[in-house]
Amino acid sequence: MHRRLVLFSLIFLIVSNVIPLYAQAPPPENAGSNKITLNFDDEDVFAVIQTIFGDILRVNYIVDPQVKGRVNLRTVTPVAKEDILPLMEVILRLNGIGIVEENNLYRIVSLSAVPREPTAVGIGREAEKVFITGKALLQVVPVNYISSSEMVKILTPFLSANSVIVDVPKSNHIIVVDTDANIKRLLQLVEIFDSERLRKIKPEVFVYPVQNSKAKDVASLLQQIFLGAKPSPSVPAAQEKYPAATPPAQTSQPPAQQQKTASTATGGGTLVSDITTIFPDEITNTVIILSTPEDFALIAETIKKIDIVPRQVLIEGLIARINLTDDLKFGIAWSIKDVEIKPFNKEYNLDISNIPGEIDLSSVQGAGFSIFGIDTAGKVRAKLEALATEGKGTVMAAPHILVSDNREARIQVGQQIPIVTSETKPGAGTDIVRTVQYKDIGIILSVRPQVNNSGLVSLEISQEISSVAAATIGGEVAIDKTETTTNLVAQNGETIIIGGLIREDATKAREGLPFLSKIPILGYLFSSTEDSKDRTELIILLTPHVIRNRSEAANVTTDYIDKFKDAARDEKIEEFIKDKSGKEPDVNIENRE
Repeated sequence: MHRRLVLFSLIFLIVSNVIPLYAQAPPPENAGSNKITLNFDDEDVFAVIQTIFGDILRVNYIVDPQVKGRVNLRTVTPVAKEDILPLMEVILRLNGIGIVEENNLYRIVSLSAVPREPTAVGIGREAEKVFITGKALLQVVPVNYISSSEMVKILTPFLSANSVIVDVPKSNHIIVVDTDANIKRLLQLVEIFDSERLRKIKPEVFVYPVQNSKAKDVASLLQQIFLGAKPSPSVPAAQEKYPAATPPAQTSQPPAQQQKTASTATGGGTLVSDITTIFPDEITNTVIILSTPEDFALIAETIKKIDIVPRQVLIEGLIARINLTDDLKFGIAWSIKDVEIKPFNKEYNLDISNIPGEIDLSSVQGAGFSIFGIDTAGKVRAKLEALATEGKGTVMAAPHILVSDNREARIQVGQQIPIVTSETKPGAGTDIVRTVQYKDIGIILSVRPQVNNSGLVSLEISQEISSVAAATIGGEVAIDKTETTTNLVAQNGETIIIGGLIREDATKAREGLPFLSKIPILGYLFSSTEDSKDRTELIILLTPHVIRNRSEAANVTTDYIDKFKDAARDEKIEEFIKDKSGKEPDVNIENRE
């Protein structure tokens, strides 16, 4: 029995000395250096612990019997001895093992047995000030550029088991309880994500008040420029004037998604980040922009160039109807052939880079729609006014309308007539219900001016002349209508002459002796019938005056106040003049009943 006990003891001593030598795979130590190369290939964790803590670090340690696992570790470059302990902490943590240091004794236990009570408290975010001791640490971390709640979301996936992280939103701090080694890594993440550079990437909401334009138009332009959106059909073509090139309605998708969809549809890149969203608030006339501060700076600079005081054009018009008799029978174009005017091609297309060419006035047709000259000296206007004075014509209207650059002005001289569009009878004994639509007839003139930097005015003119026809169709009203559209250019202050709109009305007049002319059959013996034709031509004069600033607008207002003074015969007009000019009118006012 004694021999067996001695033999068993010898075998135990041999095995206990041989196995560690095999398990630790002693790493070579570079001569003359404090660095070691580690190489463990699927080694038992118990053998690795013995090699690192016992043979290399030479510290006191104990291992919990429940600790199990395998280790694979190979360092390409030698590792300093002071870095081996943090490295082992990471390796062991992968196997669910933790290290607890107490009174110079390292306990190797499962992570669930590692106490979470911190042994020290740190304040700050400098990772280099945290020393690795293997102990738990409470660290108070200030967050400077992003919210503390966002930082908590960033750090949570990197926390150790059983660690704690607390958000302190009022002071924008976070509190972390973790091992000092992991605290060091977390602080490195804080430095990366809580920086001035990343703050610029964070989107913010900016509100830009539009001063001189419509927020809807400005937002549409910005969407086209920065987000690659297609032009909105609801936005007028007037946007093309810009040199650089409500709250939002409820839709099936949010504005941000709409813009991204539009941008993708064009297939082009954008000048700003994908998170940028632009939409207008028509109630407050502001543009709301969701973007980074850097992108907003670029967008705001563009808005300043777009949101400028628009040029305005005062369109001075004269609409006259001239009776074509005697020397006017060939039309007004023939009668003014000796008047000093500047003719231009009636087929002229809108191209402000070209100057209209000369044409022979004798080739201008006397019927239809023709633009046959520019009244440079104002003599055509004077002649028309003289004809009206002589009873050979009528000035139907002399409108003056102020319109913004590249916006449409509409002048209408006429009336609205009711037209029955449908009739229904709900039932027997009930009245017929008629649906009536009112139709504008008369002279309707639409003008859209566009001013370039040299003062040349491009005019897009659309004209409609309509009247109720003498004949009816099935008892319904018939309307005679002539509609034309053209484009032309003129210098600031030049008068455009539009003529050739000739109309011929045939009338039949019957005259006779009273009573006798109305006798059936024999009445024609005491009466006579005369057929006559009245020919008239409609002449339109348009004079664009460009208003570039408030000073020029004030001068125009003063001119009209002076005109009012000459015709002031009413107390209301007198009061208006006094308010606008700031002085008493110099005319005698007569009160009329």
